[in-house]
Amino acid sequence: MEMASTCSIDRVLLVLELLLNSLRDPYVPFDVTFDAIKHMKFLKTFVMCARKWSLVHLYLQSDNVVKKVSLPSFLSCIEDTFHKYEEDIHSLSLRSEIENYTIGSYNSMFRELEKQIKSLKQEIIQIYFALASSRSFQSNSCMTDDELLEFIDLILQNLADLKPLKLDWALGESSISATLSAQVQALEAKLTFLKSFIPFAKMRGTADIPALLLAHFEVVALNAAGLSCMCSYCDDAEEMQIYEQQQKIRAVDFHVYETYMEVLRALYCSASLHTPRMQDKQILSNFNDSLISCLWELLCYSSSFMDSMNDEMHILYARLRFLRRILREHHEMMDEQNEKIGALLSEVGIILFSPTLSRVIEGEVSFSESTQVLDFCDMLANTNIHIKHFKDQISGSSTIESLPDSSHSLRAPEVSQTSSRMLSKCKMPIAHEVMVGLDDEAAKVIERLMWGPEQVEIVPIVGMAGLGKTTLAKKVYNDSSVICNFHIRLWCTVSQEFNMKSLLIQILCPDAKHSRVDDEFQNLDEHALLEMLRKKLMKNRYLVVFDDVWDIGAWNELGIAFPNDKNGSRIIFTSRSSNVASQVQYGGEPHYLRPLSEKESFELLQKKVFGKEDCPQALHGLGMEIAKKCRGLPLALVVVAGVLATIEHDICVWEEFAESLTSTMVSGTDQCKKSLELSYEHLPYHLKACLLYFAAFREDEKIGAKNLMRLWIAEGFVEKVEGKRSEDTAEEYLMDLIGRNLVMASESRSIGGVKTCYIHDLIFEFCKTEAKAKNFLQVLRGYDELSTFNVPPYLHRLSICSSGEDFIKSKLFCPHLGTLLFFDATPGDEFELRDISFHFCIYKHLEVLNLEDINLRLKELPTEVESLLCLRYLALKGRTMEFIPPSIAKLSHLETFILNSCMTVSLPDSIWNMKNLRHVYVRGDVAIGLSSNDNNVVENLSNLDTLSTLCIYFDQGGENILRRIPNVRRLKIFCLALNALNRACRNMSQLECLESLTLGSFNFSGSREHVELSFPMNLKKLCLSFLGLPCRKMSLIEQLPNLEVLKLRVQSMKGQKWELMEGGFPKLRVLTLSELDFVEWTETDPHSDDYFPCLQQLKLLKNSNLEMVPACLGRISTLETIKVRFCRDGVDSLIRKIEEAQKNYGNENLKVIIIG
Repeated sequence: MEMASTCSIDRVLLVLELLLNSLRDPYVPFDVTFDAIKHMKFLKTFVMCARKWSLVHLYLQSDNVVKKVSLPSFLSCIEDTFHKYEEDIHSLSLRSEIENYTIGSYNSMFRELEKQIKSLKQEIIQIYFALASSRSFQSNSCMTDDELLEFIDLILQNLADLKPLKLDWALGESSISATLSAQVQALEAKLTFLKSFIPFAKMRGTADIPALLLAHFEVVALNAAGLSCMCSYCDDAEEMQIYEQQQKIRAVDFHVYETYMEVLRALYCSASLHTPRMQDKQILSNFNDSLISCLWELLCYSSSFMDSMNDEMHILYARLRFLRRILREHHEMMDEQNEKIGALLSEVGIILFSPTLSRVIEGEVSFSESTQVLDFCDMLANTNIHIKHFKDQISGSSTIESLPDSSHSLRAPEVSQTSSRMLSKCKMPIAHEVMVGLDDEAAKVIERLMWGPEQVEIVPIVGMAGLGKTTLAKKVYNDSSVICNFHIRLWCTVSQEFNMKSLLIQILCPDAKHSRVDDEFQNLDEHALLEMLRKKLMKNRYLVVFDDVWDIGAWNELGIAFPNDKNGSRIIFTSRSSNVASQVQYGGEPHYLRPLSEKESFELLQKKVFGKEDCPQALHGLGMEIAKKCRGLPLALVVVAGVLATIEHDICVWEEFAESLTSTMVSGTDQCKKSLELSYEHLPYHLKACLLYFAAFREDEKIGAKNLMRLWIAEGFVEKVEGKRSEDTAEEYLMDLIGRNLVMASESRSIGGVKTCYIHDLIFEFCKTEAKAKNFLQVLRGYDELSTFNVPPYLHRLSICSSGEDFIKSKLFCPHLGTLLFFDATPGDEFELRDISFHFCIYKHLEVLNLEDINLRLKELPTEVESLLCLRYLALKGRTMEFIPPSIAKLSHLETFILNSCMTVSLPDSIWNMKNLRHVYVRGDVAIGLSSNDNNVVENLSNLDTLSTLCIYFDQGGENILRRIPNVRRLKIFCLALNALNRACRNMSQLECLESLTLGSFNFSGSREHVELSFPMNLKKLCLSFLGLPCRKMSLIEQLPNLEVLKLRVQSMKGQKWELMEGGFPKLRVLTLSELDFVEWTETDPHSDDYFPCLQQLKLLKNSNLEMVPACLGRISTLETIKVRFCRDGVDSLIRKIEEAQKNYGNENLKVIIIG
């Protein structure tokens, strides 16, 4: 009887996949379609496998009952099942619109198909295992090696379909548990090894894989196929059975090891039997990757190795990764090395599947008892020596080291001698100084020089390195109106290292070189020179420029020579530091130099490349693209122009240059390096580490300042000062870096301070290079860098920016790592992981672990987290995570715990023993346990600074929790009952250190009249939602003496009228009113100005009932912005009247923004 084919299944699968790809059609039932495809692929795998057997009957055992099954009949049954549904499914694919069918009928059809497939499940699994059992004692295979590879590919696809997808929240049963996920990965590793070994053996000269070995591989594949089916339909009771079965599967079992070893030894003892082919390198690479995976598993989960063997294993791992890098290089010289690499991989393959190694891992033999173990260690050491010799040979032949790295150098691309698209010949870059985009900046500075106060004033021009501070100062210094206004103009360049006497001579004799006057000055001491300078300036209106000032040391020594005759004299400082002028007498507000706009950038680039000529129109777009990449920094534009001016002005050449241009290339030039090194070397030691740490983040990333400072603290960069919070010290560090214009603030916090910050691309590249050179931090971007990275000795910090899949696939092994930061390079494609325990097994010395960009599909954090005893900072994402194990308390050094979850997360009561814990931030809700029968405070978290978002229930637990966090500064609370809300509000005043409070609740029914508000007097920021507080109770909030930010959100306040009390809100700067129902907002005395004396920002959002606003808003002199969003037209009119009143009171700068 002819066996069934897969043709019918293939046809149905094709139609279903077409349907799946048309998901935009709302009538296509995605979840059931996906499930049907997944299960049908399993069936396809089975049919492809079973039709290879000549065996007609099988005996299957179930519940101690033996049943005879006809394999041809069973396959025919499968074929009939698909014929039955093929026509209906095909007709569905042809429908553009729903006509007679309903969505329910389609669902019903797919569900019925799935049910039919599931009914075959048990027999399919039994057949797989029966076939495997019958083959176990055979010495020949039923499949050819090509058929076996095809079978393995299908199984691997089935296993891949079991993994979670981006949309698996909609797939129901399509996702699998964390336990099963680990078994799936283990099966994948074993099958992938077989898939890579067979082509490797054939490439190396084995025409036919020995029958015994091929038969064993066939058994492995059959067992894996059976387990993949079990995983697909598994229930909880079968998980342990799957684990036990998976553990028994060995890619190379003991009984075939000798044959396996003979194949590999024959390979590396003889020359290859065929001419090298293009695909050989890929075959070698695949086999090498499989060996790395096998070794990585051994290193992660085995503690059975003695120290010497462990060291050799680590060396072998590093050298396999070196071979991976060699195999990735696209270079002709590497082809001749394939034979040597193949021989080395054969040696490694023999080692990793050695029965001796297996017995050591399983504890069956000890090192002292077995000569086999000693022989194995010798073989391992010799293999490492062989790879080292090969590495030395490769390095000596300059195959790797001398390969050009065009991505890190800024040079002209090579072009042909002639080109049909040539526009003009290259020329030398324009050497003279070109000024662009400084007219408005110069006008502002000149105005301060000529129209400021009569007393002497210092005007600081401040900006980062390369921004054009000196150029602007020269433009102002040589302006005709400035020349006419000042009797004396002097210029000196201070620089980082200055000599007092030389500086004075430079000021007194700016044009002298080696003149007689200069020689006379050399004979005078500093005091005499200071006196000469003072007399020269006395009674004159002078302008003196101090260029490139690094600190106030120079001014402290020179200042006495600059008289204040109150005649409008001025001094200009140019500096990278905003703080220089603020520390000296007569210091004025810094003039912050802005980056050039895109238009100005192109103008500067054009002038530096073409001089007085215009840029050819054909190159205009490319020139704009190149200029844009310089991010408005004149220094970068000048460096790039220096290259463009020396290359052919050909469209192809400029296109190639534009595509290859990166900030790394620009920052690598000597001109940029020297400028940035000056800024870096001038930093105190503690700030150097803080600055270099920015390289750990993604380029152009806006970094949360609070989180950054917590990382600095965890890393040990922040000095501990008696009686001072580390967070305050860290904030001073950040403000110092901002003041030095090395870091830019991008967003401010409503309560004051910096919310987000970033660094310029050139500084980022400098930090990345410097951090790597000093072994401070290694940054890896993308799979190529990840997969070929060899860990240097004593690497402490590693930052990875890649896809989550590449991160896991790279099999990094850095057991001594102290910091691991992962950033997803593809944030739109969320990567999900079901097993994180391997991280805890590998990285036991971690102090900082950030995996926020990987979603852990776990309900509970694995207890293995307790092995990270040094951990100070832990940031994770687990959208479905609900439980944290009690063992987390073993992390006694933990300071920051961040978890991004969509659930209410239960923290164990053991958390109260974590005395170093300072920040607990759960994006969701957090419920903290209290030990049973404990209504008295026993243990507390006196160091806790931040807690978010605390869930409080009905009982007194909430009160007890508040007592246990006496020094908290930032707190978010969500009350689940009216009783809990009342208790929380009543006991809040005991938190004397509290500065920021967010308080919310369910919108439950019941009067709030009895709710007693009692907030601490130090409160600076208050956000309320769903509290339903009567308007009259707002007076208690108005009396808070230090409140700066108040956000009243949806239904936080109930009532028709909110009347402001006179003298209320004495320090309030920001007021947000969102989705409130009140109609009248008034003040007790409309003519009084004693309301909102400090208010700067007012925001109104979706307040549809508001008909009246306080008249005092039109008279508040501090008001800067009013934002109105999605309020009715009447509210817009009220605000326009306020705007008009403000103008009448002289506030022309008020910004009113109305949207919707």
